[in-house]
Amino acid sequence: MKKISLFLAVFVTILALCSCGGKTETKEPVPTIDPSTLLTIDDVALATGYQPVLDGGAITTDGNYSKALYLSDPIGQDPVSIEITQYTDDITPEVVFYAYDTARALRSSAEEIPELGETAFVAYPSINIYDRGCYIKITAGSGADENQKNQLLTLARIAVSKFEEQMPAPVIDESTSVEQK
Repeated sequence: MKKISLFLAVFVTILALCSCGGKTETKEPVPTIDPSTLLTIDDVALATGYQPVLDGGAITTDGNYSKALYLSDPIGQDPVSIEITQYTDDITPEVVFYAYDTARALRSSAEEIPELGETAFVAYPSINIYDRGCYIKITAGSGADENQKNQLLTLARIAVSKFEEQMPAPVIDESTSVEQK
């Protein structure tokens, strides 16, 4: 009888411990953003004045990186590309920010653009945006002048607006977070 009582006591204790600490948060999976949904063929046509086609009819994806490349049809105009490096369950937003910040540090001519995403800069021929744990790079136009800057800003505003509708802000674990500078 003592053995049964001891067994029941141990069993009840194990159940109590499992029920108290057994709650685990189910994290929502990080959505994968298709860059061709941020800048569609119509968006590119509006910003460039030519009819683009998606190169190869598809986007390129490699891990947490994806790219859409739009070419003019017929060929002859500057291409437009949009690249996204996303955070994942395994790659933190801090790691993605480091890639963005490194790109900015390497470009002495980088011009800060305060109204886009969390932080953004133009370094011709591209505009670079960090927002919601992701790094978006849009390359378009030529000339390194106000016309190219305006084209980049037009494309970036469209892309960031759609991006913020699709990508929730990342949940940062404050106990392991590294402060961004």
